[in-house]
Amino acid sequence: MDIETTIVQWLNADPELEGIPASLSAPRDRPGKFVTVERVGGMEGPYRSTPIVAVQAWDSEGRYEAAQLAETVRRRLMGLTGIDRIADVSIESVVHLPDPGPPFEERYQILIQTTVASMGA
Repeated sequence: MDIETTIVQWLNADPELEGIPASLSAPRDRPGKFVTVERVGGMEGPYRSTPIVAVQAWDSEGRYEAAQLAETVRRRLMGLTGIDRIADVSIESVVHLPDPGPPFEERYQILIQTTVASMGA
């Protein structure tokens, strides 16, 4: 399972996040609000994997708005267990992580760990 693509598709299909694009990297022409998803670690085994994924919520309006977007994304990520093969999701941290730019941009990072059933050895 490509966990990054799975999460991007999940977020892009979520009605609560309609109009806020999620992608694997920051778009060249950045919209006011967007979300990026990047696998940053985790274990791979014969029967399960536990990917660690950084999900970043970006909002050019300000820190408060970025925090609100991050909270919405965090809540939606808890629903990933509704996807076949994803057994568990835990939120490891939510941190303010502004992008110094240029241009400076507010963002929050949500670090999650998922438990995914592998297809077998």
